[in-house]
Amino acid sequence: MILTTIIPAFMFVIISIIIAYKEELKLEKKILVVCISALIQLLILGFVINIIFNLELFFTFLMIFVMIMIASYMIKNEINIGERNFIFLSSCFSLLFTSTVSLLILIYSGVVELKPQYIIPLIGMVIGNSMNSINLCLDRLLNDLKSNKDILWGYLALGANDYQAMKPFIREAIRSALIPQMNRTKTVGIIFIPGAMVGMLLSGANPIRAAEIQIVIMWMVLSGALISTLIACHLVYKKFMKCV
Repeated sequence: MILTTIIPAFMFVIISIIIAYKEELKLEKKILVVCISALIQLLILGFVINIIFNLELFFTFLMIFVMIMIASYMIKNEINIGERNFIFLSSCFSLLFTSTVSLLILIYSGVVELKPQYIIPLIGMVIGNSMNSINLCLDRLLNDLKSNKDILWGYLALGANDYQAMKPFIREAIRSALIPQMNRTKTVGIIFIPGAMVGMLLSGANPIRAAEIQIVIMWMVLSGALISTLIACHLVYKKFMKCV
């Protein structure tokens, strides 16, 4: 069943490689590597989730914690700063807090049941999108500080405390990080049909119910991105000040 689906779909990869070769983009190897990597990772994920679905909730939360750790590690590696361990810990806390709040709202509002098949994909979306937002936010914040350090020192010289001096930089970094998510939320249902809704429609779910769940997901992801970036900035801004 897997082979009958994947082998024909591999034509998309072949087409991409051919186009990249013809246009001399020098991306053929990278396209092949990332596509094969995605295949392996998703198949492993499928087998792992299939096992976890049949286990107790403890293993569901353990998997979420592992996802948070991996996401934090990826953020840490993307931020060019000496205090990378602090970036890792700050990202862990931000993602853990955001995931916990999202899960509590989902469960106590009755949107979903406390079952692995609901918790893992929904919280996984929160973690994944928040990871990207934190990465974009911290990278923008650090670069802005390095290129505008005179402005930062000017605020401090005028009597501003550390947070007051950093607030304009934090505000712009968060704004920049949220633009992709804001654009997706703004155009959902008009320009594209998001993945969760597509999955439900393909499985035969009622279109209205699929739309309701997708609305919850979009709001949850946007809120999670904002909360996680805000927490991350407040945790790391003093470390960033020392780097400039």
